[in-house]
Amino acid sequence: MTEQQQARRAEAARGNGAKSRGPVSEIGKYISSLNGITTGDHLRTLEEDLPECIALLSTDCRLAYLRLYQKHLRQFQPKSECQQTMLRHMCVELFQLERTISLETHARQHGLDETLRSYSDLSDADLQFFGYERGLQKEKLWRSLQRDRKAYQSAYNSFVKLFKQIQRDFPMAPPEPINNQADANLLADPLPPPEVVAEILGHADRAKNEPSYKLPLWAAEVLLNEGLMAEIAPGYDVAELLEKLTAAPLPLAA
Repeated sequence: MTEQQQARRAEAARGNGAKSRGPVSEIGKYISSLNGITTGDHLRTLEEDLPECIALLSTDCRLAYLRLYQKHLRQFQPKSECQQTMLRHMCVELFQLERTISLETHARQHGLDETLRSYSDLSDADLQFFGYERGLQKEKLWRSLQRDRKAYQSAYNSFVKLFKQIQRDFPMAPPEPINNQADANLLADPLPPPEVVAEILGHADRAKNEPSYKLPLWAAEVLLNEGLMAEIAPGYDVAELLEKLTAAPLPLAA
């Protein structure tokens, strides 16, 4: 090809490119947006503070949940972020199932303890019988717990089935890098949200300015925790409040 032919072809290509406005349909735009990541070279593992799916209450053992997650991680070995998300859902459902079983056990033990306090000379068989009889008075509670157990078990089984189907029908080759740091962060106790911090500082200010103000006990526990206060309100001076608490204990509200 001569230089003139190359120049004419380049000019024609520029002209055709100038006329193009890219994909028009939503599907075409979506497909075009994936052009830069089809090889996986530009994929970046997102840094998460917490997993997308979490079901921990303040009374739950975070270490127990993390151990459950690690067991599933070793057993199922997710090969992509999508599979890891499904794994988290599985763990959440199973963890809630175990919590429900523990709650039911605690409720039944509570009934036995009440019976034992009333009739200390009962045999173990009679104790269980009368404890069960007392439990019948809480029929709505037992029905709710049984319903929850079935729901969590069914959801767990469904997620296991879906996870295996995803691994079979959509294999990742090579496997996608997975970031587990967010799950490890669950071991740390969560910090109170900004609105709660603002409420705590509001109570503290009132306690400083109003000697008769009854400082809520939960707020006082946070204010006296120097390490926690350094994280949630590093610029707030609690020295004056601490002096008042040590000199003459402030009235505390429940």
